[in-house]
Amino acid sequence: MTSYPVAAVKLSHDVIELLVDRGKAGVTEVATALDVPKSTAHDHLRTLEQVGDVVNEDGAYRLSMQFLHVGEIARNHHDLFVQGREETLGLFETIDERHHVQLVTVEHGRCALLLASRWQRETLSQQATTYPRHAHLHTNAPGKAIFAHLDEEKVKHVLAEHGLPPRTPATITDETDLATELARVREDGYAVDDGELIAGMTGIAAPIVTDTEVHGSIAVYSTTDQFTTDPRNSELVDTVRESADEIRANLIFARE
Repeated sequence: MTSYPVAAVKLSHDVIELLVDRGKAGVTEVATALDVPKSTAHDHLRTLEQVGDVVNEDGAYRLSMQFLHVGEIARNHHDLFVQGREETLGLFETIDERHHVQLVTVEHGRCALLLASRWQRETLSQQATTYPRHAHLHTNAPGKAIFAHLDEEKVKHVLAEHGLPPRTPATITDETDLATELARVREDGYAVDDGELIAGMTGIAAPIVTDTEVHGSIAVYSTTDQFTTDPRNSELVDTVRESADEIRANLIFARE
């Protein structure tokens, strides 16, 4: 079991995560879900309210818009977003309107979405209407593109920390199968997600890697029925790899 230097901070974090998942919750609901006394849940909620992180609406607490501001600041200072935003939006403008684009980095051994274009509810399956936060690397194309280029020690750390939990029946959950898949990704220069993160969704992603760092990946996704052939034979493979190369060049030139 993980030990945290400041347990109270971890509990406040858990309160916030609960509100992320549920939208709103009262003191009793928070206390029950986190298995803490109501007085403790109330103290944390009131403190979070006083610092502006949550809003109390008739006894039900929700996250404040402050998180939107903080998230935008974090994203806008991220090198991959700064150097990859224009290329990502440019790719979005050139591909078929039934597809959307993602720019993804890695944080704490999981995917972190920097930018998603054309993620529209009406074009997605029911399971896909809410994009998973911090998806595991092995469950999706951009994550596998990143995973394939991490060094051996980082791969071991990610596997030890997160394992290979399934998202759908198609998700890779065996380490040997994953090693085979990642070797193919390195050889081909791109990764494919065929319903592994979200049933009915298919994606193609290319890694964005410089000599010193695995920065992330860029991906194109669509409903599986939009791919009339095996996604590995799609013309999008070259398109996505070209965009990844362009962002990689931007990152290199920005540091010179």
